[in-house]
Amino acid sequence: MIMKKLSFLYYVIEVVYIGGTFVLLLELSLTLYSQLLLLFLMLIFYIAIGLWFHKKNHNINAKVVLEYILICVLIYTLFIFLNISKI
Repeated sequence: MIMKKLSFLYYVIEVVYIGGTFVLLLELSLTLYSQLLLLFLMLIFYIAIGLWFHKKNHNINAKVVLEYILICVLIYTLFIFLNISKI
């Protein structure tokens, strides 16, 4: 029961972290390349924390690693396509 609560809390923190970074990107008037760098660093941190969490719970495998990498590639690509007019 405690493990389910910790997993739920982890996913809530993950969503708040990603959402907070996007709000930060929208609110700060940075250049596009600065935004891309900030987003890249956020996604690297997202991967590291996600893999650490799964390793701690002993359920890390290639599928989980690939899922985190593909989600990050998708988010980065969507951000580029949504801001293509600024390039």
